[in-house]
Amino acid sequence: MRKTLHKWHGWLGIMLMVPFLLICLTGSLLVFKKEIDGLLLPEVATLTATEQPRLPLRELQKRVNEQLPDYEIGSWELFPPGHDEADRVFVIEKGTDTWHKVHLNPTTGALQSEPTEPGHYLTDWLLELHYTLLLNDLKTLEFNFVTEHFGLLLTLVLGLFLLFMGVSGLIMYRRFWTRFFTLRWNQRLLAVFSDLHKMAGTFASPVLLVLGATGVYYNGLIFYEEWTEHGGGQAHHIMVERLYSDSVDLDVLVADSQQRIEGFTPTYVLFPFEPELPFTVFGRAPTVNPLLSNYGSVSNYDAQTGEYLSTYNLNEQGVGTKTLDAFRRLHFGSWGGLPVKVLYSFVGVLPLLLAVTGTYIWWQRRKKRTRRRA
Repeated sequence: MRKTLHKWHGWLGIMLMVPFLLICLTGSLLVFKKEIDGLLLPEVATLTATEQPRLPLRELQKRVNEQLPDYEIGSWELFPPGHDEADRVFVIEKGTDTWHKVHLNPTTGALQSEPTEPGHYLTDWLLELHYTLLLNDLKTLEFNFVTEHFGLLLTLVLGLFLLFMGVSGLIMYRRFWTRFFTLRWNQRLLAVFSDLHKMAGTFASPVLLVLGATGVYYNGLIFYEEWTEHGGGQAHHIMVERLYSDSVDLDVLVADSQQRIEGFTPTYVLFPFEPELPFTVFGRAPTVNPLLSNYGSVSNYDAQTGEYLSTYNLNEQGVGTKTLDAFRRLHFGSWGGLPVKVLYSFVGVLPLLLAVTGTYIWWQRRKKRTRRRA
């Protein structure tokens, strides 16, 4: 059993090393996405210090529509007063199903950026690389549903590969704690690399297993939703006209959502971007659990009248549902402040060490077997 695991561990590690490293290294950078955007795009992604209050959402919505007459709002990421990030508004170009992103100053209503497609800014490009390896919508192959989502499927496979590598490594070295701090610097290179490989793999395995499991879940969920909605050839909705009534007041919806759940903090508004969809206000219900996301609870409202439809309170759900919601913060490392971000970023770099040491170990053992056969 261990010999078979060892063989598969080595061969899969060699075959999938390059794409796996791309995912790990981009993820290591994306842990600090907010900080990188603030450094590279200070006039776009951040707000200057001001005592001006946020304008009402209805007024901001009006100004966005005036500045972008060829687009319709699809969703809106909100930040509380005093936050140093600009609101991110996602808009859909009329006559297409293509989403773009703009940054909005909520105190003035002025756009701080033009509409940009996914991948325009460095961190957005890294995010696309991380989740799809830039292999979605392959035009060189016969275009169908699978090639349209090829990159997503590939990274899903790489997530499964990460789970296998972590579990198989812990099985092969199941008594790792007896020599965890052993590093034979005075031995030949093979022994040093073997100790480094075991030490780095053991240290990184808890975080890498969490990242693998959460990544597989989200990629699988996205693919499943796309498959159920468009797997039969159904086209995405082309945005031609506004799908909601201008009489609906966003401020009223957001205020009502705060009444539906005591202590509720709104964080995201999803507009009706397809026929028959409601307005949905996402947010965080009060909780002491740092792993629960900022989008776990929602309230829905009719797109034409603004009438209240339903509420989903994450605090009223079971352990399984809360665990799935926690996957978001567990994957992005946004649950424990700077120390957790540093840990995630460091662990994201360790696969480079594992790749170098693992390849050397595999090559040396292969040479040894070749000599034996000779």
